[in-house]
Amino acid sequence: MRNLIVGLALALTALTNVAQAVESKWDTWGVAPYASSQEEACRKLSAAIDGFSMPSAVKEHFKTTLGTTCKGGKKVWLTPDMSLEQMWSGGRKPHVMEKKKVGELPVLKAPDGRLYRKGSVAEAAAAFQWTFVYEGKTFVLYLPWVCYNWSWSFGPPTPVSPKCVELVFNAPIGGHVRWGVGTTKGPIPPDECNAQRQDDAAWTSWYGECDVCIPAIGYIRSILGNSVLIPHKYLYPVTHTKQTVRFSTEIWTNLVYICIEDAAGKQSCGVYMRPQDWQGRYRVEIPDLMWLWDDANCPR
Repeated sequence: MRNLIVGLALALTALTNVAQAVESKWDTWGVAPYASSQEEACRKLSAAIDGFSMPSAVKEHFKTTLGTTCKGGKKVWLTPDMSLEQMWSGGRKPHVMEKKKVGELPVLKAPDGRLYRKGSVAEAAAAFQWTFVYEGKTFVLYLPWVCYNWSWSFGPPTPVSPKCVELVFNAPIGGHVRWGVGTTKGPIPPDECNAQRQDDAAWTSWYGECDVCIPAIGYIRSILGNSVLIPHKYLYPVTHTKQTVRFSTEIWTNLVYICIEDAAGKQSCGVYMRPQDWQGRYRVEIPDLMWLWDDANCPR
């Protein structure tokens, strides 16, 4: 008898698991709407967000961004088999459903009455979508139009941006900056890190290429050897005091020289970042005291 009871229990468990597997699909659209309209869904947004298992910072972002009008949503389609972490369901007892997959609702006929091949066409639910990246994860919030059941899922992994090396210094407004790279390995490969900006403006590619600029080649050779090349030479006008030149980590094995001049054309001696000076640092600030305004005694 005991074995029979155990067997029945296992069978019931298996049936329960099957039922749960069936319930994990959202394929009865519109049966238990969380709201009767988009306006109502927006009014209930805050409570819906609080019911989700999201980090507090993510919840606050969505609440603040959407407000009570659900502004800024992008129209998307919830395609069959896409996974939703959580979804609100309405009815008499509104509750959050866990781990729902969007079910496939087959379309059997074309508008002209022609039969489709079984499984070849399925409906997709339209929804508004908002996204937010937090701690390397993308959180995606949905408001399906068919039932206004607030839902969310994780988006694709956030691409990791390369870490760039920044050289920061001040220069006189109205003057110019001359800078370049000394290397024994040829030009630095193209990279999205290779950029510059003045103050906190948007990054731009290195600009102001200068074929006639003459660096202190003798001094640079004393550091890197006689085979040194200067494949990158630039000259540009200064519009803001703060200057930032950015590089890939390729720069750690190269030399960067920077010279500044004021609005009257008076030039300073250069500041040189040798390979050994980087020491694996991603940000180096050149103090104002490093600029020597005695061009006659500068390295040549």
